[in-house]
Amino acid sequence: MTNSDTTIIDSSKPSNYSYIHVKNPGTNITQVFFNGKNYDKWSRTFNLALLAKGKLGYIDGTVVKPASTATNFEAWRSANALVTMWIFNSIDSSLRNQISLRPEAKQVWLDIRHRFCQQNDARIYHLQAELVACRQGPTESLMDYYGRLTKLWDDLSEVDPLPACACNPCTCNWVTILDARRSKKRVRDFLMGLDIRFDNARSHILGINPLPSLAIAYNRLLQEEGVRALAPIPTIPKPDTMALAARTHHAPRGTGGTGKPL
Repeated sequence: MTNSDTTIIDSSKPSNYSYIHVKNPGTNITQVFFNGKNYDKWSRTFNLALLAKGKLGYIDGTVVKPASTATNFEAWRSANALVTMWIFNSIDSSLRNQISLRPEAKQVWLDIRHRFCQQNDARIYHLQAELVACRQGPTESLMDYYGRLTKLWDDLSEVDPLPACACNPCTCNWVTILDARRSKKRVRDFLMGLDIRFDNARSHILGINPLPSLAIAYNRLLQEEGVRALAPIPTIPKPDTMALAARTHHAPRGTGGTGKPL
C-alpha cells in the first residue's frame, strides 16, 4: 500500500483479495455450467477457478465486507461484483431467472447451495451404494474403471470429509490415522470391483502384508493389463474343421477318410 492518492493493491499478499486482474465481467471462468442437477461438480470446479484467481474468499467468508468509509471499500465492491457476475455467467440460461442477484457474492453462493445441494446424509447414502455396485466391465479398461471409482471417492470426500482435529497444534495424530484407514478402504474397494481376468493379480496383491498403497496396486494391475494386451490371442479351430480332422484320423486305411472302401 502507498500513501498517495492512488491505492495500489499488492496481489502477492494472500490476505488481499480485492486485486482485480480480470476486468471483464462476462468472462466464463469454468467450462462446467450449473443446470440445477450438477451442483457438486459445478461447485468444485467453480471453487477451483476462484482459488486460481485469488477470489475464493468472496464466497467462503474469509473476505469480510469493509465499511463504506474504508479506503478499500471501492476495490472490494468491484471485486465482489465481478465474482457475482462470474457466478451468474456460469449458470445455465434456463436457470438464471431463478437466481437472485444479491448485494454480496457470498449471499448468492449460499442461496444456490441451500436450494440445490442435496442433504448430506441422502447424498452419502447414494454415493456409498454406487461404490458398492461399482464393478469393472468385462471389456472395460483399467483406466476407465479407476476413473469412475475416483470420481465417486472425490464426491464422497466432498460431502463426508474427515473430521477436524481439536488439538491446536495437533498432537493426537487422529486425522492421519483416519486418512490411512480411508486409503486402505479405497484399495479394497478398487480390488473388489475388478473383473475376473485380474483374479490372479488381485490375489497376489491381497497376499502382500502390509497392503500396498492404491497407487502401487493400480500400477501393478496396469502392468498386468499391458502384458495381457501384448499376449497373442490363441486361435480356436472351427468346429467343422475339428470334426473333419477327427474323422480323417480315425478312418481305416483305404477308405479315403470316408469310412467306406474306395
